[in-house]
Amino acid sequence: PPLPEQRAIAHVLRTVQGAKEATERVIAALRELKKSLMRHLFTCGPVPLDAAGNVELRDTEIGPIPAHWQVVRLGEVVQSTQYGLSKRGSVEGKYPILRMNNLVEGRVEPTDIQFVDLDNATFSRFRLNPGDLLFNRTNSLELVGKTGLFELEGPFVFASYLIRIVPKKECLEGAFLNYYLNWDSSQSRLKGLASRGVSQANISATRLRGFLIPLPPLPEQRAIAEVLRAVDRK
Repeated sequence: PPLPEQRAIAHVLRTVQGAKEATERVIAALRELKKSLMRHLFTCGPVPLDAAGNVELRDTEIGPIPAHWQVVRLGEVVQSTQYGLSKRGSVEGKYPILRMNNLVEGRVEPTDIQFVDLDNATFSRFRLNPGDLLFNRTNSLELVGKTGLFELEGPFVFASYLIRIVPKKECLEGAFLNYYLNWDSSQSRLKGLASRGVSQANISATRLRGFLIPLPPLPEQRAIAEVLRAVDRK
């Protein structure tokens, strides 16, 4: 192009690149903020940062928590932990089947979907409901234990190397549990449960049900989840 047009094109692309880099810096800062918030919220509860010193804490097997919180085994506060379907997916079929690659930063993402054909009874047993959690039980040690909250609409089922966790809604908020299981501290403890093979690690449903978690009152669970959702939305 003529030199003025070359310079105009370069200016536009340089501006876009600058905006992209600035956005990436904001996202990186928000990721660090989220880590700090998780440490604060799972230690002191949903109180302002400047009020953290006023929270009465007690030491537990999983670290310091507010004195009025409980520590429970996961199996005590979930309806079920269920292994998924041992059925190979394909590019065509009646029902979309979610796999471990669909767990992305605490969410269930419907990307690179495969499909399976199932009879009605099998589909009914493995159909996911909004509020279920999917837990990656078999993978490399780095990825085993990753968890995602299922909030999609539609007739989805899930593969065998995932475990479906169904919280008891009267005492456990699924979003709170999802954030807690994806917290770095929890991920380290979960990896300690894993049995290790040559290239893969595995956490059984039995070991998962014995995993210790904090149990705040439901309103506090929801408040914690909403703070972290706000960061995710940003």
